[in-house]
Formats: sequence, C-alpha cells, structure tokens
Amino acid sequence: MKKLRRLSVIMLLVCSVFMTGCDASQIVEVIGKIAQGVQQAMPAIKNVVDTFSNIFGNDNNNNNNNAAVNNANNNNQQNTEANNNSQANVVTVDPNAEDVTGNTGNNANKSTESVEEIIRGAQIAVPYDQVGTENTTAAAAQIKAKYGITMLDGKSWKDEWNSATADKWTQQQLAQFAAIMEKLPAGFRGCTKGFAMQKDLRDNDGNEAGGLGGDPIMISSKAVVEEGWTSMASLVVHEMTHQVQAKQPDVLRQWAAKFWPHGKLAKSSITDYGNTDAGEDMAECVAEYFTNPEKMRQHDPERYDFIKNNIWK
Repeated sequence: MKKLRRLSVIMLLVCSVFMTGCDASQIVEVIGKIAQGVQQAMPAIKNVVDTFSNIFGNDNNNNNNNAAVNNANNNNQQNTEANNNSQANVVTVDPNAEDVTGNTGNNANKSTESVEEIIRGAQIAVPYDQVGTENTTAAAAQIKAKYGITMLDGKSWKDEWNSATADKWTQQQLAQFAAIMEKLPAGFRGCTKGFAMQKDLRDNDGNEAGGLGGDPIMISSKAVVEEGWTSMASLVVHEMTHQVQAKQPDVLRQWAAKFWPHGKLAKSSITDYGNTDAGEDMAECVAEYFTNPEKMRQHDPERYDFIKNNIWK
C-alpha cells in the first residue's frame, strides 16, 4: 500500500506539470478530484492486491509443499534402492551347487564370496529322510560299514534355492563309488557322512547342476552317465572337498590366504569353474589331484603341494 501512496503523489506532481498555466483554482480542483478518485479506489485496489497475494502465496506454499513431498519421495526411493542393493549382496543360492554343463563362462570376472560365507554354505545339513531313503542293498551296506557313509536313494524335493527329482543308485554306480572310496585317505574321506543319488538337480532358475554340497552330498545321475558332463570320480571328490571345508574350515582359510589374498585370485585355478571363488578353486584342484595328479602338479606346484600336505591325509 505504501507503493500505491507513492504512486498517487507522483501522479499529482505530473498533473501539476502539465497544468502549468492554469490558475490556482483549476489546479486545486483537478488535484482534489484525483485524490478523491484514488481514495475511493483504495479498497478495491487493496482487495485485488490481497487476492493476488493469496493466490501467489498459496502457489508458493503449494510449490514448497510439493518440493517437500518430492524430496521425501526421493529419499524413500533412495532408501528402497539401498535396501534392494543390500538384499542383492545376500547369498540365496547354495554356493556349493556345481554347474558342470560347460556354461559357466569366465568366472574369474565374477564377484567372489567371502571365505566365511563359503564355509557356512558347506556346513548346510538337512535330515536325510527329507531328501532320500537309505539304500539297503548289500553293496550300500558294505560301504556304510567300511567307510561310514550312508547311501541314499534320492527323493523329489524343492526348497527356496534348488529342486531335485528322485533316482536310485545302480549296482554299477555303487561299485564305482566303493572303488573311489578305497583310494581316498581316511582323514579326507571321514568328513563325508552321506551321499544321495538324484536324477536331476536344478536351481530355481532352471540351471542344471552336477552336484550339491552339504550333508548329505547330492549328485545327479545325469552328470555321471557315460555321455554325462563329468566323471563319477571327479564329481564325488569335488563334493567331498566341500565337506572338508565344512569340517576343517581352517584348511580353506589357509588356502584362501595363500591363493586368494584379499579375496583376489592370485593365479588361475585348474579349471574356469575353479576361478569362481576360493571354495570352488580348492574343490576343483583336489578333484584334479585325484584324477590326474601330474596335470595338477604341472599346472601349479604350490597348489599341488598344499593339497598333498594339508588335505590329502
């Protein structure tokens, strides 16, 4: 309103300039009419000014409120993304599920799990009767009596990570298994207490696996048939190595410190799959040590000696 008053004064001065030459009575009459008009217009002008102030004031308040809401939404979105990222770093698939289909790609570029996560994964155990039924043939009974390993005919099952279809050990497979056990050192062999034969093992994305670590160990009959992905010996020893990691975790910690310093692979494993993490590296190298020791020694004398002195006993 102060601005309006100043404007009125200016208008009066302007009028006085243009009315130069008029007599005093005429000037006074014009000024009086202008002043009267301004005074009469003041309430209306004030109402207009108040109206615009309310409109623009509300708009500013609305804009400020909208900005606050947007900032809150952005913060919520950032918190949600942070939670999702945190959940993304959580291990939901058994780290000991072996992909032996040849589709692993370059695992050296994948992020690796911590040693303690690998150990916890290897220590997964389920009641035997949930995943299989004990094979009671004479061959299976002999394996249990001699090596302390229960042979299970696998059941069909599904959990939040993996699924399996049922299968049974054949007499030929039991004979192969017994021959492998005969060649293994007692300390290594003693870490394993159960083996289940499944027809098919898959993660919940549908990817096939040759074996699944834990207690009991599970292997796929599809993987070890004549035209399968791997040999019975290689798969069995690989999976049994995970049980060594479960029962003797310091061995894996020492392996990781030597060959995976600060979680980084120092030298390539014997296979591409072995480059996944320290646990798979050890399992692949021990399997190669058993099936082809000279190849293992030539590839990496240090790993060969570590297996000989710390695992193969």
